[in-house]
Amino acid sequence: MNILASNSNLWRKGIILSATFLFLLLTVGTTVSCNKKQKPIGESALSDDDILNSARIDTFALKTFSIVEDSISSKNPRFNMIGALNDPVFGTTDASFYTQISLSGFSPDFGVLADVIIDSFVVSFRYGGYYGDISEHLFEVYEVDEDMNADSSYYEFSTLLTKPGNLVPTANNEGFILPQPLVPAVVGQDTVSPQLRIPLDTVFARNLMQLAETVADNEEFIESFKGLFFTVNNGAVPLGEGNILYLESTNPASKLTVYYRQDNEPKEFDFLISSTLVDFNHMTIDNGGTNVEYVINDTLAGQSEYYAQAFKTRAKIQFPSFDDLPKDIVIHEATLELPISYFLGDGLYPSTIVSAAARFEADNDQYFLLDNNVQYNQQSRSYIINMRPYLQSVINGQAVNDGIIVSPLFFNTSAERMIFNGPNSLNKLKPKLSVVYTEF
Repeated sequence: MNILASNSNLWRKGIILSATFLFLLLTVGTTVSCNKKQKPIGESALSDDDILNSARIDTFALKTFSIVEDSISSKNPRFNMIGALNDPVFGTTDASFYTQISLSGFSPDFGVLADVIIDSFVVSFRYGGYYGDISEHLFEVYEVDEDMNADSSYYEFSTLLTKPGNLVPTANNEGFILPQPLVPAVVGQDTVSPQLRIPLDTVFARNLMQLAETVADNEEFIESFKGLFFTVNNGAVPLGEGNILYLESTNPASKLTVYYRQDNEPKEFDFLISSTLVDFNHMTIDNGGTNVEYVINDTLAGQSEYYAQAFKTRAKIQFPSFDDLPKDIVIHEATLELPISYFLGDGLYPSTIVSAAARFEADNDQYFLLDNNVQYNQQSRSYIINMRPYLQSVINGQAVNDGIIVSPLFFNTSAERMIFNGPNSLNKLKPKLSVVYTEF
């Protein structure tokens, strides 16, 4: 299933879904219990007459499952992502990225380049966060051998040709780095915000310096040097270990720096990673052999537990017994509570904010955003969604009763995932739709 509108513009107005498989619709005959003349939560919003004539229902049958996305735009993301994670519930995730590089200045004067002594060449990225538990990675960097174009589309599965030869020195295992996203970095005499700092080959640095001296501008530089591919080569990550790092690549602190000496004077020259350049994330997610895969393949299997995972799956909740309500009603309140399975302190934390969207028309697959600021309630361990506008539209015939989809807000620029409790969950907390309405 493809979402043509990426999460970076999720809040525009719509999410487009193309139906690559048929949803199995569940027809449930449910007796709806009404508690007449109750005073529900939020009664102050109703008049006394409305309270006397209102009904509150919280026994709706719910159908819960997960749907897959298969083409997620990953171009120009909020964060570049790198790392490897073996999630005990969701399986394995591997993240890498491609980016163009530009000059920090034109016509640099390195004197006689053959006489320049290069002490080191380092690429630094300011951390934007991480997902999972801190563990060591073996970082690798390769030169891209294919053009990246600003007018091209790039997805989570997109790849580019690269030249052979890892640019990270391997003689002293310099590629093995323990990320420290919470510890300030020391650069020379300065203490700066936490950074990932990867050493690069100094011969490669000299080649780039020579290119920088000869090109007229950034356009010519990018034509000659197409960019870099950043990845990890960790082998098999043990179950429950690993992490995905979030890198603020367009932060001024993120750059490639050559540390060199010219006439015995220490100097630096930067190559930049800016927001005007093309970059994209490459994600490989394997749910094979997990219950997540089972629920994805069988929409009836999500009644106990169902899932949402960035770059892969969205949770779907349907309300088949809502059709049993009278058609001449006004909905005063409607809330959907979606509890999750999560233990405080686990590095595989749930999304702080999720988005909710619904399909309004029966003859197309366009989903419209209902809310992109549904926040996780730590006290109730759930997401609480205001369903009143959508369900009133269903009653009025302006929308189809096809349910809603819920997913991490940063669907195409995070590694977040959630385990939702289904109606048949063994956990005490179960999903619930509560509606307060008046019939006329």
